[in-house]
Amino acid sequence: MEPADGSEAAAELSSTERRKNSDPWGEDPARTTYALASLLMTGVLDSLASIDRLLGDPMPVLGPTVIARSALEMGATAWWLMEPGTGIRRRVCRELVRSLTSARRAAQVAVELDDQLGKAEGLAQEANVLQRIDDLAIAEPTGGKYNPVIEGESFPDATKLTASMLRQLLPAGAPGESFYRSYSAVTHGEVYGLMNFMRPTPQLDGKSLLVWRLPAPILDSTGQLALSAFHKPFNHIRALMGWGLIERDLWITKLTKIFNPSAR
Repeated sequence: MEPADGSEAAAELSSTERRKNSDPWGEDPARTTYALASLLMTGVLDSLASIDRLLGDPMPVLGPTVIARSALEMGATAWWLMEPGTGIRRRVCRELVRSLTSARRAAQVAVELDDQLGKAEGLAQEANVLQRIDDLAIAEPTGGKYNPVIEGESFPDATKLTASMLRQLLPAGAPGESFYRSYSAVTHGEVYGLMNFMRPTPQLDGKSLLVWRLPAPILDSTGQLALSAFHKPFNHIRALMGWGLIERDLWITKLTKIFNPSAR
C-alpha cells in the first residue's frame, strides 16, 4: 500500500515519533501496520472468491454463511486498524496488540499440540514484538496475556467491532451485534443457527416437512454482508492513503474478477 502525497498515511511515514535511542521512528512501524491490513484484505478477497465457488449447483447450505463470518472478522480488523484520524502512535499500538496476541496464541497452540518447534517460533515472535515495543519507546503491555493493552489500545470484542463496522449499513435501531451472533451461531453449530436452514416444504400429501436448504433471503443477506467486509475497510484504507480513482479501480478490479469470470 503506497500512500498519495499529502495523505494522512504519508504524514505517518514521516512521523516525528522517537525511538528509545532518540532516533526517528522512520517508515517501518507504519508500513508494518499497513502490511497487516493488506494481509487481512487479501484474506477477505480470498473468502469472497471461496463463496463464489460455492454458488454453483449443487450449492452447500452452510458454506457461504461460515465463510462470510470469517470475511467479516478479517474485514472488521482491517477497518479498525486503518481507521482515519487514529494517529500513527495509536495505529502502531493497535498493530502491536494484534501481533502480540497472535504470537502468544501460536505458542499456546503449539504447547497444547506438543509441537516444540512451533512453541519456539511462537515465543520468538512474542520476543520480537516485545522488543519492537521497547525500541519504539512504547509503554509495556498491560492487561491479560491474550487481551493485551498497549497505551490504552486493546482489540475490541469481535461482536461489538463487527457491529460497529456494519452500523451504517443496517436500518436505524437495528442491533448490529445480532447479525454477527447469527452467523457465529451457524459456525459453532448452535441449534437456533442451524434451524434457520430447516424450512417447511409442502409435500404431495398436503403436509409440510422440514427440509435442509439455503433460503434465498439468507443467501442474499450473506452476499451483501460479505461484500461489506471488503467495502467498509477499503473505504478506511482509501481515505487514509488518500487514493484517487486509479487506486480505487485497481482494488475494485480485484473484486470484479472474483464474480465475473470474463474479467479474469
